Amino acid sequence: MAEIRRYQSGDEDALSRLLRRTLLEVNAHYCPQGEIEWLYNRYTPESVAQIAADGHTYVMTEGGAIVGTGTVIVTGELECEIIAAFLLPEAIGRGLGTQLFEVLEADEWCEDANRIWLTSSVNALDFYEKRGYVNPCGYRTRGADGLLTMEKRKKR
Repeated sequence: MAEIRRYQSGDEDALSRLLRRTLLEVNAHYCPQGEIEWLYNRYTPESVAQIAADGHTYVMTEGGAIVGTGTVIVTGELECEIIAAFLLPEAIGRGLGTQLFEVLEADEWCEDANRIWLTSSVNALDFYEKRGYVNPCGYRTRGADGLLTMEKRKKR
């Protein structure tokens, strides 16, 4: 079982490499090239550090090596978004995504939210659907922005 901790200053280089590697080795097979390029350019060490400063970034490790990450940000009153949730290619399919999402969804911002949302790659849709996320635009339909948005609403 992997360990999950909060982001620490100095993690940004390893997280940037993880995000960029997974984009190129996994997501590039399923997503439009322009989307991959935009995300690749976005996830510099500096922007990863800024994302962590603005949100609650979690880091998953196995044997001291970083194998996954995800961040929760507040996007509105009683609403949060999970962003930059990635695993290393060799960590996919081993139950680590489920473990990571259990921690992300238990974050205090998600706990307080009525709506948790994220944008998904095509290859991750099954994973999110199994976790109870639905596409507000219709089953596997891209929104006007070209993105696959998934959301989970809490009944209160």
